[in-house]
Amino acid sequence: IRERLLSFTSLSIPQSDVFSAAIYGPNAYEPQQTAAEYVRVLTLPNSTLVYNETVFTKVCGGLNWPTPELCQPSFWWYNGAINSGAMALAPFNGLGPIGEDIGIPMSVVGNLTQYPTEGVGQSVFVGNVTEFPVFYACGAKDTADLCIDLFENESAALISDFSYLRVDDCGHDIISSVSACSQQQEVIDGIIANIQKGTPSQ
Repeated sequence: IRERLLSFTSLSIPQSDVFSAAIYGPNAYEPQQTAAEYVRVLTLPNSTLVYNETVFTKVCGGLNWPTPELCQPSFWWYNGAINSGAMALAPFNGLGPIGEDIGIPMSVVGNLTQYPTEGVGQSVFVGNVTEFPVFYACGAKDTADLCIDLFENESAALISDFSYLRVDDCGHDIISSVSACSQQQEVIDGIIANIQKGTPSQ
């Protein structure tokens, strides 16, 4: 697919090899491992229906999904990324702050998880990106995908044309109709600039 791209923007998540290494393996970064434990909750089979529709109530409701069935596909990208080998899954050592806030007991998650409790490693790697400019923006208040110097620096080392924006007033939803982020326009401007950078001159 790379040959079809002129530019690429990633919101909240760094270069995927960097992110996966932070949540699984010998160089894992424990704070990000803990933060990412909620993914195991969202990837449960029919997760929006589990434990009296807890995920639907705590996660989907705030995003205005009308039913669990309609909300469920919005979480399938997690399963797809893990199953394809593109993204690692952290070892099951707890629920993390987000998982605990969702409220499904750890015992229930442990019984229903479809993935090994020791975690799942990445098997399909992106490697160096030289074909197009990449813009990575993240929110300093993000508790799911941490916005840290480690991710900026390791992503920059793998991407030849790399730009980065850390927005201090934002959490995970750095551009969204339900976001409280006051710096959304900075992110939008960065996305537009990256597209323009990758667009061939007429």
